[in-house]
Amino acid sequence: MGLGYLTIGVGHFLLGMRDVLNDFTTIVVANPIICLGAILIYKGLFDFLDIAPKLGYHLNLLLIPVFAGLLYYYKFQDPDINVRIILFSLFYSMTCFVPAFGIWKRYRNNSSVQIHILFYMFFIMGIFYLFRTVWTSFEAQHLNFMDAGAIHSITVIVSELLVIMTSFITIWMASDKLQAKLSIMARIDSLTQLYNRRTFEESSDAEFSRARRMKSTFSIIICDLDLFKNINDQYGHPMGDEVLKIFADTLRDNVRKHDIVARFGGEEFVILLPETDSKRSIVVAENIRNKAYSSSVRSQDGSSILFSASFGVSHYERDDNDWMTVLKRADRALYSAKQNGRNRVVVLEKGEESSSEAVLPTSTTKHSSKLIVN
Repeated sequence: MGLGYLTIGVGHFLLGMRDVLNDFTTIVVANPIICLGAILIYKGLFDFLDIAPKLGYHLNLLLIPVFAGLLYYYKFQDPDINVRIILFSLFYSMTCFVPAFGIWKRYRNNSSVQIHILFYMFFIMGIFYLFRTVWTSFEAQHLNFMDAGAIHSITVIVSELLVIMTSFITIWMASDKLQAKLSIMARIDSLTQLYNRRTFEESSDAEFSRARRMKSTFSIIICDLDLFKNINDQYGHPMGDEVLKIFADTLRDNVRKHDIVARFGGEEFVILLPETDSKRSIVVAENIRNKAYSSSVRSQDGSSILFSASFGVSHYERDDNDWMTVLKRADRALYSAKQNGRNRVVVLEKGEESSSEAVLPTSTTKHSSKLIVN
């Protein structure tokens, strides 16, 4: 697009040097250069908007030397200002209609204000140059382009408007894209592509308010990869990152779409389950635990890196003061899971202390109003 702006500027500069430079440069060279600049601008827009250039774009490029040849003929072989105006207007009209059609075809269901402005800008400019073509066809023969009349004088202004509007709209759209990207970066953990701690805290705060207002409940699962430091020490941090990403995918693939999964820090992850009590959240945690335990990562030496995770579960109760109270209970349950051999799920209800009791695999045991699942 920048090259297109520069090219249009060069073309208009050559036009303005009509009293200094020869006619070949100011007419045969300058006008195709202006058209080429417009083509480059909309090609840049197509790249920015992810629109694949079709036949119209390549046809425009191929027609530029033909356009230049016709300008030469009607200047030096059969001089006719009206025909030259018509040729330029037709070519520039097509140069505007091609991007208008491309934008409409790719984004016709898009409600973006910027897209609409771009479409109508190119379309209206195409209509203007088409009107200029028809107008010139019925005009008397011009002897001097500089005295051709108002509609021809404002042509320069219209082409400059193309430069101003496309640059303004592109900067506007780029700013929106950057803002959206920064917003994602502020909410997403770059390694695992899960939500980060800040997003989890905001979501938990909103869910706590909703649960209190609606008299519903929610659960929090906090999980931690077992002996993760050993993986980093033995295989290196790159392989440790691969384990984190595999585990993150396991978490993401085994929860509902509206559940919030976040990396809380290091190898620790949290899950917010709206409208879910401990009984149902245990099923979720146990399913994830089994999937993680059956997963592996291939190391550089070809061996399989096996890993497991421990889980702590708790749910919101009506006299909890905030969601952090629920998280702290889940954290104590996680500590209990770690103390009792790891690779297990422990749920901790309000007022309970962590259990140190070992439980047989795949069993579910109720003990002192607390459920521990291996």
